Amino acid sequence: MLTVQDLIDIELLKLEAVAGLGGTGRLITWAHTVDLPDPWRWVSPGDLVMTTGLGLPAGEEDQVAWLEQLVQSNPSALVMAPRPDAPALSQALLAAADRLLFPVLHASFELEFVKLSHHVIESVLQAQRERFNASERLFQTYAEALRKAPEMAGRLAILGEALGLDLGIEDAVGGDTLVATSSTGAARHIERIPIPGRARADLLMARKTQRTADDSILVRSLVGLLGVELERLMIHRDQQREEGAALLRSLLENETEFSLARPILERRGLGGSLVTLAIQPGENAPWTAAELHHAPALHQACPLLLEDKRMLLAICPNDGELFDTLRRHLGSGSIIGVSGVIAAATGFRESVRQARLSLTQAREMDAGVLRYGEAETGLIMAPKSLAEARALVGRYLGPLIEHDRTQGAALLGTLITFLDNDGNWKATALDLGIHRQTLVYRLKLVEQLTGIKPTTTQGIARFWIAIQAGRNTELIG
Repeated sequence: MLTVQDLIDIELLKLEAVAGLGGTGRLITWAHTVDLPDPWRWVSPGDLVMTTGLGLPAGEEDQVAWLEQLVQSNPSALVMAPRPDAPALSQALLAAADRLLFPVLHASFELEFVKLSHHVIESVLQAQRERFNASERLFQTYAEALRKAPEMAGRLAILGEALGLDLGIEDAVGGDTLVATSSTGAARHIERIPIPGRARADLLMARKTQRTADDSILVRSLVGLLGVELERLMIHRDQQREEGAALLRSLLENETEFSLARPILERRGLGGSLVTLAIQPGENAPWTAAELHHAPALHQACPLLLEDKRMLLAICPNDGELFDTLRRHLGSGSIIGVSGVIAAATGFRESVRQARLSLTQAREMDAGVLRYGEAETGLIMAPKSLAEARALVGRYLGPLIEHDRTQGAALLGTLITFLDNDGNWKATALDLGIHRQTLVYRLKLVEQLTGIKPTTTQGIARFWIAIQAGRNTELIG
């Protein structure tokens, strides 16, 4: 697109810059001829204003006021091709043009404004054609990136190469980098451009080449495309949240066995030892309970979430860092009650009871996260009902049952044999047919999974009562 200086450099037009030389870099978006005394009413920003001077007032102060009002309309320049009877440009007007950095060009009256307009209009049309072609290339490159790269980072790398940019995407709420290419994380100047839509994300942009006039248009187009793609991903996560809530509700109402739901959970990235959470969201949260699944930290493997009576129920991996992440995203004052490891022997509903109880105890103790059983006081007693037996087995043996199921190990059997032999290491190793050091390793793992040391009096008591409860109710063999 033409600048005022480009127009001056066209020798055929014989234009002379008489004032406002500091503004000759202005872009010309159109050309407009006007001889009325109030041209500012008829011109638009970027217009080249062409006049024969008939509408120009004669007095110096009036000319300055006329120019100042014209400049407020933000045209690109004024071309004066005066008629013999037009007022002359005063020194005061020229000084005002220098002060305002507004180019004033002088042309001979013989210059036909139509020729001048032709140069401007042809330049504008050519710029529009180039922008259209550049946008078309962007869309073609984006379509190619969709075919070639399954991941967003790969697509951004392809787009960035085509545009001469290093691109990335950042979470606008927490500042976490969602998608990075090779250079967006480097120590260099990075522009952040908000991406429209629900995503609350910014496009990170670092230039490999000099900025061009069409950059802003291409970047706007790119931001629009990314907004559509991020919205598509959000819709997918919304659907996953709804499906997860339906599954969790089905488990809660005993319509689905937890063992049958296992493959579905594993496909969602929820494998290994799982627990149930009862969550009370806090205040001033970066993410509300309804939109928590869109938090960047949960994109890879989001817990199953179900809003239930002003709290959230969740199924997620038994991971303390994940619990802290959930609290951070749900705001200050959020509280989480954590069940024991969900086991087929005790059932899913028992884990929900444990999580709710832990949440209640956490509120009373002013704790942010509380695991089931951590608030116990006094001695455990023999269970008086099947429900109590399930709770006891789930609390103390659930982690071992689940570990054995997923890892094909024999921790529970090892613990039972150890207690049956009254804690005798040699007899236990002999009965199990393993080396004593292997027995040491297994019991250490029991302690890590349950938080209870099986060689202490307290640990032996708790494990023994839980084992007897499981045997008496046939929850364990």
